[in-house]
Amino acid sequence: MGSFIKQPLLWFFIIGTVLFVADSRFSVDRNEIYVSVALQDRLGLLWQTETGLTASSAEQDSLVENWIQEEVLYQEALRLGLDQEDSIIRRRLVQKLNFIAESEPMPELDEATLEDFYNSYIENYTLPVRYSFRQLYFPMASDAQAALRKIAEGAEASELGHSSMLSDSYAYRSELDLNATFGSSFALQLKGMESGSWQGPIESGFGSHLVFLTNIHPQEGTPLSAITEQVASDYGQNQQENARQLYLDNLLKEYDIVVEAR
Repeated sequence: MGSFIKQPLLWFFIIGTVLFVADSRFSVDRNEIYVSVALQDRLGLLWQTETGLTASSAEQDSLVENWIQEEVLYQEALRLGLDQEDSIIRRRLVQKLNFIAESEPMPELDEATLEDFYNSYIENYTLPVRYSFRQLYFPMASDAQAALRKIAEGAEASELGHSSMLSDSYAYRSELDLNATFGSSFALQLKGMESGSWQGPIESGFGSHLVFLTNIHPQEGTPLSAITEQVASDYGQNQQENARQLYLDNLLKEYDIVVEAR
């Protein structure tokens, strides 16, 4: 009898058998897989949307069979708890709940509401200071300085400068645009320059430049009439974000939040 008790493989077999029987008798029964006519119609419509064709009888049967297999696997994964502690599933569920929160119907957008929103976020529709200018490119600062002296002596600027991938003139370019084209700090060197004469040299990521400012366009708001569709779209997105945040705020009131001290 003692040797019987000491057999680990035998005990492993017995325990496994008991667990299997208990699972088969006491676990929750698998859910019924019910394929309604409405579901079959949705599968057919999805097929038609993706392919542009109406599913044949054989294709419809295949769609249903594929859905059944997928549903069985899905239900079994839930039964086994495979959805627990899965970051991808967690993010997807949060995303879907956000969609639900944002799906509340919005009130009719009238002109007064749109204008109020536009004025509240006018900084988003304000054009920054922009520059229009001509430029001459030189590989070396000394070359640019020599060219500036020649211009002062009456030489034609168009006959000076070196060829490059840069344009000879730029119009309505913001600081962000100019720094993206010429490199950081280029636009900063334009500040304080007077328009109407060749000045420089100023440096860029390419080399040195002489610049003739033709105009400095001040900061100005874009008229609402010119961007009505954009403002309406921004308003809709803002309303969705507000609805999502309100939904979350109301949910948070129903929970006791405890953050364990580190």
